[in-house]
Amino acid sequence: MIQHMNLVFQAEGLTVGEGAFLMACCNHTDAKGYVIAHMQQIADEAHMSLRSARDQRARLEKRRLLKAGERFSPKNGAQLANLFRINLDLLASMKRKRTDYGPSLVEELTFDEGPEEKPRSSPPAKFAAPPSNPPADLARPPADLASPQANLAGAGAAKSASLLLPSSDPSSLPPRAGAAPDADASLGTVPVGERGNEASPEGHNSGAEVPQQREGSSKSAAAGGRVVAAYAAALGRPVLNGTRAKLERQAVELLGQGLPEAWLCDRARELAARGWADLVQHAERSTAPIKQPREVPGAGRPGLPEWCGECGDGTGTAARLNPRFRKVGSEDARELCPRCHPDRVVPTTA
Repeated sequence: MIQHMNLVFQAEGLTVGEGAFLMACCNHTDAKGYVIAHMQQIADEAHMSLRSARDQRARLEKRRLLKAGERFSPKNGAQLANLFRINLDLLASMKRKRTDYGPSLVEELTFDEGPEEKPRSSPPAKFAAPPSNPPADLARPPADLASPQANLAGAGAAKSASLLLPSSDPSSLPPRAGAAPDADASLGTVPVGERGNEASPEGHNSGAEVPQQREGSSKSAAAGGRVVAAYAAALGRPVLNGTRAKLERQAVELLGQGLPEAWLCDRARELAARGWADLVQHAERSTAPIKQPREVPGAGRPGLPEWCGECGDGTGTAARLNPRFRKVGSEDARELCPRCHPDRVVPTTA
């Protein structure tokens, strides 16, 4: 309350840290001086570290200006916001004596009917007038030293034109030697904003998405939303906005690597049951089997070969489902895995 803050302002004998801590507490006090706030919140509002805030709290408790008590939840024992109470009576008794700090104005104003008081100092003039008779050392120059303006005026139009600043307007530039007066006009000028459009090839759109890309991204986003919905259903409460955005981003990434949506929904339910929120890490460490599509007899293309488990550079599940990760060798010389890549393994026919 503002009344309690005023007590802190008028109190005498407080240090800077004690005053800052009390001011932060008085920002939340009720009529009786009770405060419910976390220690970190009080420290932030007092512009000090948490350790300094605890030291100031101990000093104020020792001076009996503050009483504090910690609170815990009866359900799970988690720590709640602390309960403080400021000793308003003791704080009011520390009010400093009234002090006359003197006038705060330059000139003193009175309400007497006496003659008008003269100011102690006259206001400075805005512009000082030049002296009527200049000193001898400031005499006029000889006649042979003409002013620069006179020299410029008599030098001719060629010299004065060279002193003009250049203009960005093309019409202000002099015509080229040997060129027809209307040569530039016959060619026509192209606006600056249209040159980029003419330079680019017709029909090329560098910033727009292809309809197939938009359709695929929307499907992946919808599938990611269903994975997060499975996580929220297993969690039993609404998911925070930051956690939801993180899980949706991770779900879309894993779906892009070829992981089935149903398998990711099961992993999301396990994630919520264990109180975790990192779907990528859980999917990499999961040992749950993934149902692979079986080879259909008579189909044109055989099924995906079994992953050898040695290629992929630790990608794990991604290499098992997506053959593009099945590569071996150093980073600058990657080759298809000869053991399990579909392009290197000869399909076996029954």
